Amino acid sequence: MARKPVESFFVELDRFVTDDISVDVAKNLLITDTLAERDRLISSHEAGSTWKRRVNNVPDAPESALKVGGSILYNFSTLSQAVRMGLEECRRRSPVRSGNFQKAWIVLYNDVLWEHEPEDLPFNAEVYIVNPAPYARKIDTGGMKMSMPPKIIEGARQVVRRTYPEINVARKFINLSGHMGRWNTPYLLRRDGGRRGSRSGQPVTYPALVLRDTTYR
Repeated sequence: MARKPVESFFVELDRFVTDDISVDVAKNLLITDTLAERDRLISSHEAGSTWKRRVNNVPDAPESALKVGGSILYNFSTLSQAVRMGLEECRRRSPVRSGNFQKAWIVLYNDVLWEHEPEDLPFNAEVYIVNPAPYARKIDTGGMKMSMPPKIIEGARQVVRRTYPEINVARKFINLSGHMGRWNTPYLLRRDGGRRGSRSGQPVTYPALVLRDTTYR
């Protein structure tokens, strides 16, 4: 279980100024300590590496602009941590007979396979965690008997939602197209099924975990 994420980090110059040192010395020391603490939070995974900064309440101002009466505020996005947890939960809940299904989970951003680290996802991103295997829908909905229980996406959704309440997390059936990992999508039904409108040759939709951080706009 991931530790409780740090969502923000705030320092004020006034609290650091004493009669023993000048304002300039205090400012430089505070900035040095602030940068070190920011980097420590990120490297320890207590905070995500995507952040927004306000100095003296000015968005994106540099730390060097700090002045008496001012402050430095870092707001961290927890989306990357939520995405990592979502992936881990989906894999943990997957059947593992061959391992192919468990390894097939992918992340999509802007409908494109995201091949970078979750920490590189931008603020306010809408992210899909989905398994492009042709039998993913049957496994998730219980249409295929497996060693693991169905409702993989819903189980992962509940875990992520409890840990990261600031993240919007939902289960949604989506369309896929193109080469996704080892699979070509969409999978076309080979025969008529029991679902309403389920006909041979019809593309299947894939259950996905949808995550969006709406904390910062």
